[in-house]
Amino acid sequence: IEIGRNVIGKDVRPVEVMCWAATQVKPIDAEDHAIGLVKYANGAVSQFEVSWNFRGGMDLRDEVMGTDGTVWINNFLRTGFEMFSAGGKEGYVAEKAETDTGWLFPVGDETIELGYLHMFSEMFQCIEKGDSPMETFYDGYIVNEVMDACYRSVKSKKWEPINLEIWRGKELDEAENSFFSYD
Repeated sequence: IEIGRNVIGKDVRPVEVMCWAATQVKPIDAEDHAIGLVKYANGAVSQFEVSWNFRGGMDLRDEVMGTDGTVWINNFLRTGFEMFSAGGKEGYVAEKAETDTGWLFPVGDETIELGYLHMFSEMFQCIEKGDSPMETFYDGYIVNEVMDACYRSVKSKKWEPINLEIWRGKELDEAENSFFSYD
């Protein structure tokens, strides 16, 4: 959700969501898979998919498709590391490895790939300088309000409004958007 906000613009208000979620595989009292669409006041739409059901390791990627191009970032599955294990010994092989035999695509350094190192470095630098970090408590508030609307949508099976009592961004009419026609 927050990656979508960063790409679309944190000052563009998220207005409504449509979300599906279910418990498909894991024996838990919560969803293990969800897909959602977040519509923004400028007409942009972000999509997210979260799952504990992926087989073969951990899939973490970002895809951005816009009027001027496309970017795909694959943070985990094809990191450049490939290894083959014939097995024979039990135990730990690699982080998020589902098996200990065959071709595996391990993550080189999970703390870097997940962004933890950069996130904490940026946060501590901001504390030292007295600046605000890129991600703030307010950003967490927005994401949680989006998630609350997602859970309402899962139950209603309809588009649900995002209830933001506090909004610090631009006020756009839904008819006003930043998209241009190239036809």
